[in-house]
Amino acid sequence: MKEENLDFDKLEKAKFEIDKGAFKPKVLHCSTCKLKMRRTQIDIPVDETLYAVVMAFECPKCHKKYLGLKDAKRLDKAMMFKRAMSKGFKMTRNLSFDGDNYTFRIPKEFTHDVSKRKIEIMPLGAKEFCAVVE
Repeated sequence: MKEENLDFDKLEKAKFEIDKGAFKPKVLHCSTCKLKMRRTQIDIPVDETLYAVVMAFECPKCHKKYLGLKDAKRLDKAMMFKRAMSKGFKMTRNLSFDGDNYTFRIPKEFTHDVSKRKIEIMPLGAKEFCAVVE
């Protein structure tokens, strides 16, 4: 049936449930070989200097690899970070010191739909870090 002939308003509603652990698989089987896959750590090159280290499922026969949702998100974050760094988009802000901490203001354009007041900071080097609003 061609997609242009479908009337989506006339389709029956489908109900389904997603298991709690559906996106955190403990065991996977290869779609090609049907063998149980083993957990393995892999380094995925994001660029010449940046690698994302993730846990994957690997088929012992055909070596096909699959990622769970958590590790796919880690890889996605690494790729977004690389993309942001390569585009050269930067903003300069003044750094203030209040006695114990350094502070700076985050532009409102970077905080669209932010409702929480916590931030996760990951050091990247002596003078570099990555901040993620939780």
